[in-house]
Amino acid sequence: MVRAGRRHTSGQSLVELAIATPVLIGLLLGAFNVAVLVSNKVIAGNAVRQGARLASEIGGLQTNPFPATTSSVDQDILRNVFAVALAMNYSTLKDIYIYQATAPDGQLGDPIPGSAVYNHYLPDGSTGSGPNNFDISLRNQTPPNETSIGVKLVWTYVPPTGAASFTINLSEYCVMKASPFIPS
Repeated sequence: MVRAGRRHTSGQSLVELAIATPVLIGLLLGAFNVAVLVSNKVIAGNAVRQGARLASEIGGLQTNPFPATTSSVDQDILRNVFAVALAMNYSTLKDIYIYQATAPDGQLGDPIPGSAVYNHYLPDGSTGSGPNNFDISLRNQTPPNETSIGVKLVWTYVPPTGAASFTINLSEYCVMKASPFIPS
């Protein structure tokens, strides 16, 4: 009678292990996916902060007289964003925007069609669709009316474990004021 009880207990343990193992593996894979996503979100935040910082330092025409062009200034900003964003794993960069932040929350918005002022770039540095009307001459540096310059990165995350077949579209942005220029 003692032997029958032991066999029953070991069989029960085997069934419990068979049920618990897939659940534990699923939890581990899910935790790994979330950890990579959070890491990428932090890196994307650092990338746009780095781009916005450089955009604010470079400023506009007051500190970049001719022959500086909007394209050359924006390419420097994009290089800063890409330098940091390269560390993002299992993510694909989709769009980068350099824009005049006029909304109270600093986001790139278009409440009135045609009112948003931004330059749209693709991950290869080429110009994307959109008005591309945020010229260097619009980046005012004279206090107290310095332009708020924003950098927005749009990216797609694909979970690395393959446990879930979905993608997540995310974006990060950062806004800073153009560096003040006080004429002497």
